[in-house]
Amino acid sequence: MEHIPGYDEWKTTPPEQVPATYCDCCGCEVYEGDYIYTIDGERLCEDCLNANYRRVV
Repeated sequence: MEHIPGYDEWKTTPPEQVPATYCDCCGCEVYEGDYIYTIDGERLCEDCLNANYRRVV
């Protein structure tokens, strides 16, 4: 079997993901398929949503 330099790395390495957007509160990257919440015009990641809006009663 012929060895092609770099072929195995190309075949088994997934492409680098590019962020779809950023959280307006903390600036973290939000990727396609992740949840993003829009409250009062702000885009928030799940961590910021829980930290800023979730309350226990």
